[in-house]
Amino acid sequence: MRVKSKYIKIITFIFPILLGIIIVIIKNSIYYKQDKDIIENDNNELIVLFNRKLEEQELSKLLDGFDNNAKITQHFGDYGLVSVDNKEIYQDLVKKLKKDPLVKVVQANGKVEAMQVTNDTYAANQWAIHNPGSYLLFSSNGNKEIFAKKDIDMDVAEAWRYLAAEKIGRRQVVVAIIDTGVDYTHPDLTKNIWINENEIAGDGIDNDNNGFVDDIYGWDFYNDDDSVCHYKYDSKSKSNLALPEDNDDHGTHIAGIIGAVADNGIGIAGIASKIDIKLMVLKINGGRDGTGSISDAILAIKYATMMGADICNISWGTDQNSPALKEVIKESDMLFVAAAGNQGLNNDHKPVYPASYKLDNLISVTFIDAFGRLTRLSNYGKKSVDIAAPGSDILSTAVGSYKTLSGSSMAVPQVSAVAALLYSYNENIYPQRVKELLLKTIKPVSELKGSIRYPGIVSAYKALLSIRDLRKDKSVPTIKLSTLYDKGNLIIDVKAKDEGGAGVRVIRWLTGKRDIKDFSRGTKGQAVKNNQVKVSKAGVYSFYISDYAGNEFVRHYKVTDDKTSPIISAGFTVSGDYKTRTINIRVRDSQSGIKRVKYLSGKRQIEDFMPAASGKEIKLNNERGFFNVKKDGFYTIYAIDHRGNQRIKIIEVKTIKSEDVKFTRSEKTMTIGDTYILRAFVKPATTTDLITYNSSHKDIVSVDNKGKLKALKEGEAIITARTSNGFTAVCKIVVVAADP
Repeated sequence: MRVKSKYIKIITFIFPILLGIIIVIIKNSIYYKQDKDIIENDNNELIVLFNRKLEEQELSKLLDGFDNNAKITQHFGDYGLVSVDNKEIYQDLVKKLKKDPLVKVVQANGKVEAMQVTNDTYAANQWAIHNPGSYLLFSSNGNKEIFAKKDIDMDVAEAWRYLAAEKIGRRQVVVAIIDTGVDYTHPDLTKNIWINENEIAGDGIDNDNNGFVDDIYGWDFYNDDDSVCHYKYDSKSKSNLALPEDNDDHGTHIAGIIGAVADNGIGIAGIASKIDIKLMVLKINGGRDGTGSISDAILAIKYATMMGADICNISWGTDQNSPALKEVIKESDMLFVAAAGNQGLNNDHKPVYPASYKLDNLISVTFIDAFGRLTRLSNYGKKSVDIAAPGSDILSTAVGSYKTLSGSSMAVPQVSAVAALLYSYNENIYPQRVKELLLKTIKPVSELKGSIRYPGIVSAYKALLSIRDLRKDKSVPTIKLSTLYDKGNLIIDVKAKDEGGAGVRVIRWLTGKRDIKDFSRGTKGQAVKNNQVKVSKAGVYSFYISDYAGNEFVRHYKVTDDKTSPIISAGFTVSGDYKTRTINIRVRDSQSGIKRVKYLSGKRQIEDFMPAASGKEIKLNNERGFFNVKKDGFYTIYAIDHRGNQRIKIIEVKTIKSEDVKFTRSEKTMTIGDTYILRAFVKPATTTDLITYNSSHKDIVSVDNKGKLKALKEGEAIITARTSNGFTAVCKIVVVAADP
């Protein structure tokens, strides 16, 4: 069992869920057709609208002469519902009511007809896909019809029909969800979860040499392991729901909006469910309050870029401006879709990051209700918020269930999913072009004028119709700048390209904040050599770039020194014979890099590691290292980066022996080929003991070091879990053949 100490984090501001958490258990919802003026119907009911509000005595007089064969069953103001018990008097009553001067309208009470886009159980709740003027909101108090403004939706139903009519091949699209974890076992998601095909699950080896062991579905940066979802068994529902101490509902909800499986007869349909969509799970937020760190966000973005994701969904934010976060987004080839926030504030004056970064590959999204209005909690900004999307009363997946949530967190995946539809057309599509197309093809919403840059919502259908539009090279060449550190020198690394096709013509630079005229179309200024510029001090520098089509651009870049100390995290394990304690460390520095890591026994100060010869050095490999000690006690870890920033971390090593171990069951029947996780529970929960698993007949049932069983052939086997100090638990496994 790995014991991990807490480490200092920069806490991001994670947007709150607005309407609470509602487990939604509902039947098919319906969209309503317009009522018809029916003379007769099967239920013999009449809807009556009066010219004014009537009293009860006036209502009774209307039915005089019908011998109690008709009665008022509903009355509210100028509205009434009349039930006719005798069908023979139906037409006579209609004629009388139509002649009465108090009656404005009389008509039969007709039926409504279901009009769903997919066969998924909750399809009609998804007003973002199709909004006929109302939708049903379900809660623990029952269903409630919510009226809306017709056609305030993203034209997804039309887009799906368009996709179905096209007989062309499309490529797989991967969306990285950097958030809480995602329930990858959810029946409405599991088919569309991304899988790292170059990694072998559960073997404890980094098969693809990417620095992460067993990263099958992504990575949990919050807990620094492969556990991308955390469950707690609920005996009432007999299912695994979200673990309160590390809730993964938020990320699971986002995943469903993007890629819940369509037309499977359950749940909902994701906006991108009609293409080959895959959801990469990158957990950075956790705990009870769903917070995370900027450093983990940076690592998650780097991971997603490295593993080939196309789009990055960011349904979180922070009020802290992080140059490192901005740089890693800018250097990525993904399209980033980021939440504008839920405080009802103007982002032009109070930025929310990363949504407020002005980058070619980032879209900032706020949220609207089903009337096309910003809610009182929707952030806005004429300069800082690009677009809006549905985000109120959004039903989607949760860990082991479904929930209705609201906020910009729910609006972002709507846009990510529409972008995924565009990416499915071409391997070579790039984020700047996708952003441009999405903003160009918005569905205008008058209520949004003056509040955001593009007053409308994304239109999936209009975007698809424009995908094949050919353009001349009107694109300004792109230039990416980053700061490197080399033994005291500050180096600006320059990466430039021209996506428009014309090609980069020239790059020049000057000190200070300059205008485009200062470069005289590239004839003035200093040349960039070998894609790098060496400068002597921090400050603002101007870079000019021009392509062969005459497009030119000046970028101002601020070089800042590295003043951030390394981040140290540590945990330890105790060997099975209690003779050795292994302290595992992770040391990170997002700027100048780690220069040296050392340790000393006891509680120490930074000064104790001076001079440089003090302490025992720890070698790092991909930020990770370890050292062995023989005794419990306190140990101090010291790290310094190449710019002289230092930090220490004190860890207490304490051996806690187990007192008991048990399986949750004593016997289990499996079918050949099945797998099953047999969980062993050890007391106390804080024990440092190792647990080993063994099968009495490995040819019948195999078991790995995490208790994962696989049935191989018919027979019986005993699975034993043993702790370091000898406590054991056993479970009998019976393997049977599958039914013919």
